[in-house]
Amino acid sequence: MPSDADVGGIPAEVTAVRDVVGAAALARPRSPSEQALLQWLGLHIALESQLDHDGTAGWKHRSVYELVAAHGRWFAPAALPAEVQALPERQCYANAAATECKHPHLSYAEGFAVADGSPVPTAHAWCTDANGQVIDPTWSKLGGSAYLGIVLPPALRPRPPRSWGVLEAPDSLYPLLCRGL
Repeated sequence: MPSDADVGGIPAEVTAVRDVVGAAALARPRSPSEQALLQWLGLHIALESQLDHDGTAGWKHRSVYELVAAHGRWFAPAALPAEVQALPERQCYANAAATECKHPHLSYAEGFAVADGSPVPTAHAWCTDANGQVIDPTWSKLGGSAYLGIVLPPALRPRPPRSWGVLEAPDSLYPLLCRGL
């Protein structure tokens, strides 16, 4: 039975996260790719609200989707600058970390992105400059059309030999879900 704080059977905390997703949608005009990413994110959050699981009770965020919805921002796709080397596909976390190390004026970001020509959002990592422009050494040929993510604090960024993302590895994700950023 929903409590008075629930709206339409959806727990109040999930409704609040949906409001954050809605706020992200209003933050700038939505391209079809951004719209697809927002819809995908909202569907994941709605599904979580239907699960009968209290293993995350007391945590700031129930999932990586809620974390990105609450703390993420849009980044503007841009061409790869000539001074940044294109790196192998399917290694986005290691590529973005290596690019940030080689170009200290860039910042490492993780979240979700949509590649040009694809209707499917995916977990992804990239770098960003001070203006919020995406520097994506992994999708230099594919290009990305929508990026929603978080610039992670330096202490959280992956270091070699680790080649997976901070937001996908349980040892780094669970503390963020539990305590927040």
